[in-house]
Amino acid sequence: MKRLCWTLLIAALTACADHESDLARILQLEDRRVSCDSLLIFLKHPHADFRALAVEALGKVQDANCTNVLVKMLNDPDPSVRIETAFALGQLGQKSAEKPLIDVLYAQEILEVKLRAIEALGKIGSERSISVLINLMKNPNSVLRAEAALSAGRMALRNLTHPSLSEALVLCLRDQNSEVRWKACYSLMRIGKEINFEKLRQVLQDSDARVRMYAVQALGNAQDAAVLEAFGKILATDRDWRVRVKAANALGKYPLRRIANYVNFTDQPQHVRVALIQAIGSSAALEPSGYIPSSREHNLIRHHLEQILAENNVSAEDGRDRLFHSSAEIGLALISYARLLKEAAAPRIEEFLNHPQPRLRARALQALAECGAANAARIFESSYFDAPAMVKIAILEALTKMNDPEPRVFVQALQETDPVLAALAAQGLSQDSLRNKIYVQPIISAYRNLPRPVDVEVAQMMFSALVKMGDTLAVSVLTEALDTPDQALSKVAAEALQKLTGRDYSARVAKQTQPHTNFNHKEIEALNGARATIQTERGNIEIVLHTFDAPLTVLNFARLAEKGFFDGLTFHRVVPNFVIQGGDPRGDSWGSPGYAIRSEFNKQPFRRGSVGMASAGKDTEGCQFFITHSEQPHLDGRYTVFGQVISGLEVVDKIQEGDVMKSVTIRR
Repeated sequence: MKRLCWTLLIAALTACADHESDLARILQLEDRRVSCDSLLIFLKHPHADFRALAVEALGKVQDANCTNVLVKMLNDPDPSVRIETAFALGQLGQKSAEKPLIDVLYAQEILEVKLRAIEALGKIGSERSISVLINLMKNPNSVLRAEAALSAGRMALRNLTHPSLSEALVLCLRDQNSEVRWKACYSLMRIGKEINFEKLRQVLQDSDARVRMYAVQALGNAQDAAVLEAFGKILATDRDWRVRVKAANALGKYPLRRIANYVNFTDQPQHVRVALIQAIGSSAALEPSGYIPSSREHNLIRHHLEQILAENNVSAEDGRDRLFHSSAEIGLALISYARLLKEAAAPRIEEFLNHPQPRLRARALQALAECGAANAARIFESSYFDAPAMVKIAILEALTKMNDPEPRVFVQALQETDPVLAALAAQGLSQDSLRNKIYVQPIISAYRNLPRPVDVEVAQMMFSALVKMGDTLAVSVLTEALDTPDQALSKVAAEALQKLTGRDYSARVAKQTQPHTNFNHKEIEALNGARATIQTERGNIEIVLHTFDAPLTVLNFARLAEKGFFDGLTFHRVVPNFVIQGGDPRGDSWGSPGYAIRSEFNKQPFRRGSVGMASAGKDTEGCQFFITHSEQPHLDGRYTVFGQVISGLEVVDKIQEGDVMKSVTIRR
């Protein structure tokens, strides 16, 4: 049941000015991350829409102290309030809400409330909820069966499983409803143990790609050698590229000698080729130390990778208008080549160290660390000083993987103005916390010199390094961070202080967060029904924005788009059959708009084509967003969904790493 839109809500109510004020106040309190006490007054509002908004805000704030109050709202006379309450109780994560939620399922209640109660039980339920879910999987209503099957997977994410639950899910694989089947298959994949693999093999030919997808993933996780031939057939013949990607991923779970015959790049979509290249690297890493593959296996895989790497030397003069493999594939092939050949791969990898594309240079440096080249440390040190930020990041990350790296590059990076480099340097120095304890003060100075506001992820990395070094010199700077009016940063500082001193600082965590900008409900009302269009060289992607579910996120996105923030930025991260991610002004996954906005976890699930906010933890979102290739239930309620692709899904499927967003426009 949907709430009235902002326009109708205001128009339908009397005392308009007062209600507008209430609406703005709820949003402001939610944005400031206040304790639940400040929102309780709105739970008694005479209009159900406002009570529902207040409950939704409490769910987004996620203050566990609200649990008992919210449980009472399950008895609210209005179903929209009860829907929001059931969802919010799942978000708060308190087991004390389990029995009231189970009671909802046995009461005379509307379907949507029951669905939200089932979802919540998947997030917070104990063993007592298992029998409830099993019974629901036998319900005549296929919608309830599907939700119960999916909630079993949510339980598995919390390591709560039972053989009887797996048996019930296996029975659901024969359900006539495809929603039930794919959700049961997903949950069996999440459970991963004590499941009937023979039944999973039988659904590899299911008519629904989602069923095949998760069946392949479950079988791959089990490393069942009997299905390798089936994976090879799927790679060659399945009509859905997403299923092929899962089969490629599955090959990476097996030792190289077992998969060589099934690696086939011929006529594969680019996403599948990327997955195969990564599978080779994962598979090579599984071989025992000192193992030498047979000549045939080794040469077959090596040939595939060297064909890809050879395209680095191909140009238009060679008679080819475009390369078959993308720079992303070449970069990943460098990593897999390093894992396959170890130090023998170094000469080929070094050919890429001066590549004009920073991303390929970065991959080459990562590969050099992977293969254990004897001269790697010298190359890292000599390459660092004049390199672009993306390459410097790769060098710092590579150095942390080496045994006993010299601190010189880390010390240099610590003095840079780039917060990301400073944070990575601090982490690198903390690896040998005894030898490098002399750098505690430089790390503290580097933190104090960071531009404000400090990115929470950067702060967490630097605080973690200081804690590992165990020097109480860090107490003063951590206390300063504890007292900032940013709840997320304050929490990070409190956790670090507790580890360093053994004292509990939770009572001193900031009671609220100072918003980075002002807003009013009229701005949000103006975005009711708004759409965003992302223009790319591969076509346009049109998105409907979820103003009701994530009003402040939509407002932030629209403001950034309308000032041209996204124009010319890239999709810097593409994970086949997972997400395409863009909106980073740095282009290296570390960028932000210079501030953070609040998480708005909501009831929207991550479907195919859902648009969500990238995050480094709760309330750390900013400008990076992603679009899903397929259903991703593990993201539900943990990342903010703020839009849905309504046109251009085929464009989403074509997007590759490095593709440019020519423009992002908002149509109100």
